[in-house]
Amino acid sequence: QRLVLRFAVKNPSSDSSVDCTYVLVTSDRRRTVSLLRMVQSRLPPAPAGETIGELAPIDNDDRLFLDLLGASRTSEDVLHYQILHQVWKRGERGAARRAFVLSDSKVYLLDESYVGSEEEDGPPQHTGGRPGDVSLSVIDSASLSKVTEVRAADEDPRRITLVILPSSRVMRSHRWRLVCADGEGAERLVDDVRRALSAFNAGA
Repeated sequence: QRLVLRFAVKNPSSDSSVDCTYVLVTSDRRRTVSLLRMVQSRLPPAPAGETIGELAPIDNDDRLFLDLLGASRTSEDVLHYQILHQVWKRGERGAARRAFVLSDSKVYLLDESYVGSEEEDGPPQHTGGRPGDVSLSVIDSASLSKVTEVRAADEDPRRITLVILPSSRVMRSHRWRLVCADGEGAERLVDDVRRALSAFNAGA
């Protein structure tokens, strides 16, 4: 759902070069794979002893997410991972990019930022690591036992709402209003959450 391109641009008037990093957020795994294949087809031949996969490695955000939780503290399996946007019903707050994660026991909303990013409305930047490296932080989470409803919006097939019970009886339930890149992504998310809820409730 994200493609990070790192390359060097040579200065024609000297022997120096400038390192550049582009982060392309597609929010769609198939589109990312298509772009990756196009990039790989234009790479120079791999040096002896290396493969194209080493020149253009594929990483998995599931590992970053599990590292964030701490491998020693969780045995959760990631069932769904999608980059989308969170919106609010009231106020003037603009849409915020999020990573939505569904495990076999919980749902998570994550902030994501990139080393060297200059996004004005993004989360705090991180200076450690290589430019373009992803940093994730949990901003909200809920047990599947607290998720009472997941539904698609009638007016826009990309929009979905999760209704989550509060942790205390004196509080009101709250909603995650999410906007996927397309209707197909929203449909997959709704289906996966409903299947996870069914499996979770059956085992409770």
